[in-house]
Amino acid sequence: MQARPPLQILAGALLAAALATGAHADSGSFGDWAVVCDNTRVCEAFGFGDLDETGSSGYIVIRRDAGAAAAPMARLVTAGQGEASLSLAVDGRTPAGLGGLPARPLENDPDRRLTELTQAQTQALLPALLNGARLSATEAGRPALELSLAGSSASVRFMDDRQKRAGTLSALVARGARGLEAVPPPPAAPVVTPAPAVSQAGLPQAPPAAIAARLSDCDEDLMELGLEPEVARLAEGRLFWALACSRGAYNVIYRLFLSDEAGGAVEPLRLAYPSGEQTEELMNIAYDPQTRTLANFDKGRGLGDCGAVTEWRWTGEGFELAEQVFMPECRGVPPEAWPVSYRSR
Repeated sequence: MQARPPLQILAGALLAAALATGAHADSGSFGDWAVVCDNTRVCEAFGFGDLDETGSSGYIVIRRDAGAAAAPMARLVTAGQGEASLSLAVDGRTPAGLGGLPARPLENDPDRRLTELTQAQTQALLPALLNGARLSATEAGRPALELSLAGSSASVRFMDDRQKRAGTLSALVARGARGLEAVPPPPAAPVVTPAPAVSQAGLPQAPPAAIAARLSDCDEDLMELGLEPEVARLAEGRLFWALACSRGAYNVIYRLFLSDEAGGAVEPLRLAYPSGEQTEELMNIAYDPQTRTLANFDKGRGLGDCGAVTEWRWTGEGFELAEQVFMPECRGVPPEAWPVSYRSR
C-alpha cells in the first residue's frame, strides 16, 4: 500500500491551493506592505508594524474607493487602552497637521486603538509616507507604533494601476498628464439575492451510502474528533451535505455534496472562488439556513490573522459567490479588519 502524506502536509497543500484560487487576482505583497483590490476597484493597502508576540504592534491602512474623484483615506491601529492623542512622524519629521490626532479604543478590541485621518490629513501624510523609510506614532512622547515604509510606494502604484488611474492626474504614484475623465467608472457589484428560508425539520442524521462511498480516501482518524456531518435542506427535495475528510493543526477540510431527500441523485457541489476557479472542498465551514449563507475560513495559521473568509448564498438555482475578505500576510490583523476582495449587492 502506498504511504499517505502526513496530515499537516496534506492540509498545508490544500490551504495553499485554496488561497491561490480563493485570493482575488488583484492583490499583492511588497516589502512590509500588502494591497488588495476588489471586483469594484476599491483598494486597501496595509503597512504592518514591527513584530511583537501577537504578530504585529499595529498597522496603517490607505483606502481608496474607485472613481476619478475618490480621495485616499488613512487609518491607523495601534496598541493601547483608553482614549489617547497620537503624533505621526516620517523619518523623525512630523508633517503639518499630524500632531494631536485622537485615538479611541476599538469596539471589538479594547487593547487596540483606532485613529482615522481626515482627507486633508491623509493628503499631508502621503508624500512623506511614499518617499520615507519609517513611520512612527507616539503618545506623549512614548512609541505607540513603528513600521517600515518599504513597499509603500509599490503598493500604492499597484492601487493606481488596478483603479485605472496610471498616467492620469488622479494617480498617487504613477501620475501623468491625462485628466480625470480618463479614469473609467468602476464596474457594478453583481446582485446576489438569497432564496427564502425553508424548513429544516426532519433532516437525516447520517449521510446516504452513495456519499459515504465517496469518502474512502479520507483520513481514518477523523472519527476521533467526533465531527458530525453538516446537512441542510436547500429546497424541497434538495439537501446539502458537508463531511469532514482531512485535517491539519487548525483546519478541517470538508467535501461538499448535493442529494435528494432519499439520499439519491448524489453529486459533488462545486463552488466558484473570485478567481473563477472551482472547488468541491472547503475548510472550516458554516451554513446558516436563515440567510442561506455558506461560509468558510481558509486559515493561514493558528492565530487566524491571515487567509481568506468567503461567503456563498443559495439563490434557489445554486450557491452564488457573495463576498470574500482576504489577508495575504500573517501580521496580526484580525479577520474583521481584512480588506474586501470580492463584494456583491
